[in-house]
Amino acid sequence: MQQSFSRVPVRRARTHVVTGGTGFVGSALILELLARTEGTVVAIARPKADHSPKERVEQTLAELIEGYGLPSHLHEAVTTRVIVIPGDIEQVSCGVTAASMPLLRGAEFWHCAASLQYMDRHREQIERTNVLGTTHVVQLARRSQSPMFNMVSTAYVAGSRRGDIPAEQPDIELVNNCYERSKIMAEEVVLTSGLNARILRPSIVIGHSRTHHSTSTDGLYGFIRNLTKFRNALERTQVGLASTLDVSIEVHTEGRVDLVPIDSVVEDAVGLSNAGAAPGYYHLTNSTPPFVKDAVIGCFELSGLAAPHLVSNRDTMSEVDLKLQQRIDFYSSYLINPKRFDRSSVEAVLGESARSGTDLEGEAFLEYCTWFLDKLEGGSRKLAAVR
Repeated sequence: MQQSFSRVPVRRARTHVVTGGTGFVGSALILELLARTEGTVVAIARPKADHSPKERVEQTLAELIEGYGLPSHLHEAVTTRVIVIPGDIEQVSCGVTAASMPLLRGAEFWHCAASLQYMDRHREQIERTNVLGTTHVVQLARRSQSPMFNMVSTAYVAGSRRGDIPAEQPDIELVNNCYERSKIMAEEVVLTSGLNARILRPSIVIGHSRTHHSTSTDGLYGFIRNLTKFRNALERTQVGLASTLDVSIEVHTEGRVDLVPIDSVVEDAVGLSNAGAAPGYYHLTNSTPPFVKDAVIGCFELSGLAAPHLVSNRDTMSEVDLKLQQRIDFYSSYLINPKRFDRSSVEAVLGESARSGTDLEGEAFLEYCTWFLDKLEGGSRKLAAVR
């Protein structure tokens, strides 16, 4: 059913509430809010056996200030302007106590917490976190009389659609996996909540554009990790086999894969908030992403595998090819359904200040992969030859 966005007048908030503050996007968002706003940031976080919520958030942010090469004065901002309260999005109203509610009154909400699982066997957990969890955050935002609710979704709710993708309501019948389905369902929860809402849709988020630092092991990094596992399996079979074995992979060779640095995502997101952007859909994507074929070949070679044959279907694949395809099957939809995400709603608000794109062709892309592989395996890697 087509939903419309609430059009209640938006007032600016001096307090921002963030879920997922120890996650990849949420932690970067908190630092961007500290750098570009003057108010308080309230992070809702779960305790863990060995760390309190406050310790978890502050440790994460301290490490990112160094990893992203951010100004050192942000360390003081973390200790003076970030308030961490215990909570869990899988509980009603996130389990936030009545004593904490005054901190949230009139705050702008940023819902970043999510499960990135995608397999059918995890469907119950995915929907509990992404759909029921969103319901609970919405409950808390309504109790707080929030003037704006920002939900971090994904541009890939577009599912199997190809070509130009407008920033609009998606079709749940076109999804590729449980993760995409859960994000559409979560968007629906937000759109029917009565809150003013921005649906923020990053594409595949990668490390920082200057340092390449990343706390994520998903997306591009999950693809690389699976290739290294495949390489190791081949090497256990026969030493040297990985670098010589011819394999095929299904790829749309003329398409691009939309990868966007984490700093681009949060700069656009906070920019939209500071500009008082209206409720609506916003693609936080990259206008100059790499070609799929170049990205795939680069990942294979850096992972110690021979460059693959790129094929348009699986009809001629060998048994080994199909085993590899099974390992990377989640990523297949990103390699065979090329998309160009319409950023006009972002650019209409931000104008020249919008992060129009990070050129990720050639060695620029490979540097992100090299950084991750160094972290994964240690040592100093040489960039693969650009083809």
